Amino acid sequence: MSEKASASLPLEGLTVLEMGSSVAGPFAGRVFGDLGATVLKVEPPEVGDASRTWGKDRLGGTAVAFQAFNRDKRSITVDFTDAGNLARLRRLVAEKVDIVFQNLRPGVVEKFGLDGPTLMEDNPRLIYCNMGAYGPDGPLREAPGYDPLIQAFTGIADATGEADGDAVRVGVPLIDMGTGMWAAIGILTALHQRQATGRGCLIDAAMMETALTWQTLAFAVHEGGGAWPQRSGLQGPMVVPNRGYDASDGKLLLTIGTPGQFKRFCQVIDRMDLVDHPDFGGNEGRVANQTAFDATINETLRTRTRAEWNRELTAADVPNAPIQTLGEAVDHPQVETSGLYQDSPDGNFRLTGLPLRFNGERPGFRANAPSLGEATQEAFAFMND
Repeated sequence: MSEKASASLPLEGLTVLEMGSSVAGPFAGRVFGDLGATVLKVEPPEVGDASRTWGKDRLGGTAVAFQAFNRDKRSITVDFTDAGNLARLRRLVAEKVDIVFQNLRPGVVEKFGLDGPTLMEDNPRLIYCNMGAYGPDGPLREAPGYDPLIQAFTGIADATGEADGDAVRVGVPLIDMGTGMWAAIGILTALHQRQATGRGCLIDAAMMETALTWQTLAFAVHEGGGAWPQRSGLQGPMVVPNRGYDASDGKLLLTIGTPGQFKRFCQVIDRMDLVDHPDFGGNEGRVANQTAFDATINETLRTRTRAEWNRELTAADVPNAPIQTLGEAVDHPQVETSGLYQDSPDGNFRLTGLPLRFNGERPGFRANAPSLGEATQEAFAFMND
């Protein structure tokens, strides 16, 4: 059912059924599709995945969000309220599918007999993954969740932003995509286990747990006697300099953690006087006198651009990075060289590829996001044999 890539891909031969919508589920499905699995995306007739209608911008004839998270998949339409549709979907899973994952509203798969325990009765080798908001247990187990809501609930928004400002949501869907990553990790682990046992596995991934796991270090700091995370903008902990500083055309982030790095930094900016300065020469002094130190560094760095400082500091092995827009990052020669951004098969647009290479090769962009229901007849054709 899937198009063959020009070279063998790691997960070719696996069939995945995605009952996913929005971002978290579709991102997990895209990982499997990019790696060569046949991913059958189940969508309701006529309307499809909600993200097909998000926003006004289009790529390849469909909404950008749908295109971004649903390339390299096939679409099948199933009316869950139709007993015949449900029966043939269950048969498809029983006879042809290796993996099912879902991030539908709490209770939907149970209502229609598409939950893991039910489907695994007919296919004991099936790997089934639930991707929920708050997890399968507890008082919020039936509550819906979206990325910004989970950021708010778990303290991520509270810890993000300027020290004297309001809480800020992180500007990327890190909870959705992170949960998709954990689901993929769990499924691949279960696949490995199945090779030894011959049996499938029921997996649960939860957005709340993803968000709290991102804060593993912050929690450990608190357990060690430190404070809960506080908003600090670009300021990092424990060492100075460890924040954004002013160049002539924007900010440059510096994170300098060793005396050797600090000495090389002072050499590059032609301020060797700082190395022997009674307040600035050692990290403890710089932490205690950070306001004065930062003012001194800002005054020096404003004389040149981010790019100029970045080149010289990087050459001297001083940790730094210009604070850039996404557009500036995409156009940087390092990013261009990486090949992370891939042309669509028709060459009309680009999408971000997987951040993985296998023997030096990144999985390619094989197929645009599917039109609604384009593979329905093909997927169920075996039932007519």
